[in-house]
Amino acid sequence: MTGGHPNTILQYLCRLTGVRQACVSPDEELLHRFVSLREETAFTELVQRHGPLVWSVCGRVLHDSHDREDAFQATFLILARKAASISRPELLGPWLHGVAYRVAVRARASTIRRRACESQVIAMPTPDPTPAVAWRELRTLLDEEVNRLPDKYRLPFVLCHLEGKTNEEDGPLARLPQRHGAVPARPGRANASAAGSSSAGSLSRPRFSP
Repeated sequence: MTGGHPNTILQYLCRLTGVRQACVSPDEELLHRFVSLREETAFTELVQRHGPLVWSVCGRVLHDSHDREDAFQATFLILARKAASISRPELLGPWLHGVAYRVAVRARASTIRRRACESQVIAMPTPDPTPAVAWRELRTLLDEEVNRLPDKYRLPFVLCHLEGKTNEEDGPLARLPQRHGAVPARPGRANASAAGSSSAGSLSRPRFSP
């Protein structure tokens, strides 16, 4: 599969199975249909629904388009292999966010090691002061810090701020356990926690260019 844009990949999958653009079935139902009935259309709907999130996470870590696409596909291969073991299918979005981030980080580390073994001199890029580059680096750091949050903060943060869920809709966010406190308060706490960790981390961790 060629191309460097998520719409190309998603449209390709849709053409293979004839899935319509509108997805109305909840994640848990689609996972059940894929695991129990081996319905390929159910899996393709999941890729169509969560593909933009996975594509964005991979792109913030990997700046090479081929590496990005490989990480995108690897994430959904992991989903296909581990679909039956997902204990909270209604929280598939946060689960995929974590998988995509870890896959992309490993891919970036592998690329760096491969270049070192080939004795290639990696020139340090000239810092680009443009706002777009600065924002990309900030969002990469944000993904790292979000994955360090406790689940009670990480799950609502991903659902609200990365997937656009609301507490009013009858979706995964509304069904989160209430024992950790009111759901609407969680994203704010997660923001503060991630921001605090990010500030501290930016001083203590070296920065590497992929």
